[in-house]
Amino acid sequence: MKKLLLLILLTLPCFINSQWNQTLNGISIWSLAKDKNNNIYAGSLGSSSALYKSTNFGVNWSTLASGNGQTVFSIAIDSSFNIFAANFSAGMLISTNSGVNFTAVPISSFGSQNVQSVACGKNGYVYAGTNGGGLYLSTNYGATWSPSSLTATQVITIAVDRFNSAIIYAGTTAASPGVNGFYKSTDFGATFSANTNPGINVYGIVQFSAQTLVTVSTSTGGPVHRSTDGGMNWVTASTGYVSRGAVFYNSVVGPAMYISGNGGVFYSTNMGTTFINAAGFTLSSTPITAALGKVAAGVSGSSNGGAWVYTEPLSVEPISGIIPEKFSLSQNYPNPFNPSTTIKFMIPLSRGVSEGRGVLSSITIYNSIGQKINELFNQQLQPGTYSVEWDASNYPSGLYFYTLTSGEFSETKRMVLIK
Repeated sequence: MKKLLLLILLTLPCFINSQWNQTLNGISIWSLAKDKNNNIYAGSLGSSSALYKSTNFGVNWSTLASGNGQTVFSIAIDSSFNIFAANFSAGMLISTNSGVNFTAVPISSFGSQNVQSVACGKNGYVYAGTNGGGLYLSTNYGATWSPSSLTATQVITIAVDRFNSAIIYAGTTAASPGVNGFYKSTDFGATFSANTNPGINVYGIVQFSAQTLVTVSTSTGGPVHRSTDGGMNWVTASTGYVSRGAVFYNSVVGPAMYISGNGGVFYSTNMGTTFINAAGFTLSSTPITAALGKVAAGVSGSSNGGAWVYTEPLSVEPISGIIPEKFSLSQNYPNPFNPSTTIKFMIPLSRGVSEGRGVLSSITIYNSIGQKINELFNQQLQPGTYSVEWDASNYPSGLYFYTLTSGEFSETKRMVLIK
């Protein structure tokens, strides 16, 4: 009976439900984050605020800690699963045991300024943005804090460079023109540059490459700005997107940025030049995060409040209902190719799959020097034969590698793009 059920499933189009699902219903969510294992965390707004965790991307949630009557404005998790939550006038909540218990660091550690943002670097570096006192940093996992050179500003967002952890970016907002904008540090947050984009309320920072950054804003007109020199100079990429959250994500449509704000959630695959609404979601939202083919956005309000989760349509298509006997990764076709190619692979039956849970599978693309440049999919798949297409229109000619990972199985082959 189980085998018959699997064959029936494999004859159906392999697309995930593209609806948005409301979780943490009625709770105003003001912050979202994920750890390296793709567990997600949510922080809520108001007097009954709390910090929540989900190990299945929003299907179920557990409460980790109370917000002590203050909004959990921002959450960050380092590579050792230490949790840091910006808890406004209640200071910072820190857990060094994956959320089993928390220690409250008072705002006196941050110059008696309310804490609004937080980000984690490497090797114990943690950064905290305050509501008027600038940016503070810790080099010992939050045990002690010291002020940076960025003072007298409201630091609403912080980002650690994805390619160089010594580089820190800070987005600020303020009532007085010229103070709000974008600041950059090249010495682990000790000192910061002058404001490189004054007059803009920077609420979200997305990094596409070592030198390409995109910011979103709540400033008049909803400008989206782009820099191609590491944040020193900026141009307007687009307008009309008043946004309070942004995240970089290798989605099923390729490297993309998702933004959340007035009018809902949108995504761009061309570094902020144009945006597309994400599956009709129009509720005003604040934070956003993404992983494993899913996007979560935080919404406030008694009825619409919650963490809304969207599952991207899966880009993999089943091409046979026959369950293979062993794993197999075929050579891409055509090869060489321009600009797209198809990759076929097989997933056999195993004990975990036979129980209907599927097996976590992915195909990752690497360049000739072994750098990961794209992830075509990362999903639970039932046994069967599948194909997936890679469109390399945005990549240069050259040698590339693709790796199938499915459970404990892994195999790599190479392919050539010729333009």
